[in-house]
Amino acid sequence: MKRKPVKNDNHPIRLLSFLWLFVCLTQTAMATSTDNKGTAKQSSSEQKAAISLQQVETIPCLLQSGKLQLNDIPDPHWRKDGCIACHTSATSPGKNNLRHKDVEKTCYNCHSPAFDHRYIHPADVRPDKKMLSGMDKTMRQQLKKSKNTISCTTCHDLTLQCKSDTKNHKLTNPKFFRNGPFASRSQLCFLCHDKDQYQRLNPHDQIDKQGKLRPEKCRVCHADPVERLAHITDTDQLVFNARESLSTMCWGCHPWTPHPGGQFTFFRNQAGPQHLVKPPEKIKRRLDKMSEQNMVAFPLEPGSGKVFCGTCHNVHQKGVIKNPEKAKGAGSKKRLRAEDICEYCHLK
Repeated sequence: MKRKPVKNDNHPIRLLSFLWLFVCLTQTAMATSTDNKGTAKQSSSEQKAAISLQQVETIPCLLQSGKLQLNDIPDPHWRKDGCIACHTSATSPGKNNLRHKDVEKTCYNCHSPAFDHRYIHPADVRPDKKMLSGMDKTMRQQLKKSKNTISCTTCHDLTLQCKSDTKNHKLTNPKFFRNGPFASRSQLCFLCHDKDQYQRLNPHDQIDKQGKLRPEKCRVCHADPVERLAHITDTDQLVFNARESLSTMCWGCHPWTPHPGGQFTFFRNQAGPQHLVKPPEKIKRRLDKMSEQNMVAFPLEPGSGKVFCGTCHNVHQKGVIKNPEKAKGAGSKKRLRAEDICEYCHLK
């Protein structure tokens, strides 16, 4: 008698087991590779940081020339070897050996608002009597040192990172706020500003209830006069307040987070795709083709040709831009310029 073939019910289980083993081995291999690369990168970064800290005076010129990016500026704070970034001598830091007599100039070597648009508070402004009454004594003392105007040291106590008895603030008060730590940054703001009337500026609210343009909102990003903006037809003709990456104008309110496809749940420590780069020629051709077919504009950063936040997100309120191709996305969810936007650059 011919025997019937036995059905193998364990096949799906074996397949799943194999897939799980493959994932685990891959993750282990990638983690090992990342550790090795991380060590090499760390060594290179430390060497680069040490050189840069010695030459912080050159940072503004390097930024302006494009030889240095904002993310490449080393952070000297809370570092044992970071004194030299602010002081002319690392062996005996003190008031008399700052790189500049004006503390602001020392800060601006790395934190110049001309290049980084993420700083939310203006300097060189004179607070009114009501604001002064809410300030702490140490904040008012700092005002006197800066001709009664707001400076970096009004809110930031740089010496916290230098004193042995306050070095534990690194974990609880990493931005070394005066009188910190605070549960949130806004609590520091409320020392001067009325909490009930406090509201962050929304630069995307560009049209008033009468349908008229609010020119003061344009000036948040644009250095061009509002009258000239109406006659500009191409992104390359625009002048922006950010002299480095245009995306820095967005990060003050929208801290960067990985985009879809940037990370996987089982590879959390792996770096995902970087969108803010100059697209390769193949992707650029596809983007141009898709843009023409669907009649939608995807502007790239002037000069560098890089993707920036405004490439995919239309930052203008609906009704501001009159060109229909450049106006798409205004008012849509997440201000995306198109549905299935990933497919404009990437194949399914």
